Amino acid sequence: MTRRFMLSLVAIASVASLLLAACGSQAPAAPALTDPKDILTKTILSLKDVKTVELTGTFTGKVTVPNMGALDLSTTTLSAAMDIPGKKAKFSVDAPAILGTKVDAILLDNVGYLKITGLLAGMAGVTPDKYSKTDIPTPSADPSASASVGDAAQVAEVVTKLNEALAKLPTPPTKGADVACGDQQCYDVTLKVTSADLQSLAPSAATTVGGTGDLTLDVWTRKNDLRPARFVFSITSPDIGTVGITLDLKYDGSVSVSAPPADQIAP
Repeated sequence: MTRRFMLSLVAIASVASLLLAACGSQAPAAPALTDPKDILTKTILSLKDVKTVELTGTFTGKVTVPNMGALDLSTTTLSAAMDIPGKKAKFSVDAPAILGTKVDAILLDNVGYLKITGLLAGMAGVTPDKYSKTDIPTPSADPSASASVGDAAQVAEVVTKLNEALAKLPTPPTKGADVACGDQQCYDVTLKVTSADLQSLAPSAATTVGGTGDLTLDVWTRKNDLRPARFVFSITSPDIGTVGITLDLKYDGSVSVSAPPADQIAP
């Protein structure tokens, strides 16, 4: 009886271990992407389902400004958070090396608030350290103009334009080795556009960035859901110097955005 009882326990334990293994096994991973253009396209497509996103940014380098000399951007930071279905967002830039400037912006549906701290407030004609309130016009009732940020048609249009632009690049995007991004792995795709490339593709854009700048963009795309985790943008130009910005993104968190207190709003 004891032997039979022990054999029964072993059988039950074996079946249980098989069931646990079956329940705990994960679905086969999606095939790894190798085409950098395909990665960029799928990265854009992944944004159509985003509900909330938080962003932090840091700068590097110095920018040369007429009558102001070289401004060190290494102490400049930015942050932003958006609740897309809730139609609310907040944005902040802190640039102590640029005349002690700080900019805070809040968007609540059809109302915007903007506060500028530092000498630039006077130049912009706003009350320093106070929020200026502005009503934002409601979009047209035209159905084609009322699509949401994540509307599939809008995303498809962006993807189409992206593919057209990528096809025109003299130097196509390249894929590097996968990189660690937080607790997971990311694809790393790099785009490089020289000033000559930019001049031939978009003369107006080339004029905007100084006409002689070489641009580099690194896009880190999360392998599990293909959402962008990081953008690293840099420009090197004899006109303005070398400047870089790194943007890190997080999704699906709780975003709190509210109007500033009444005593912080300019009359």
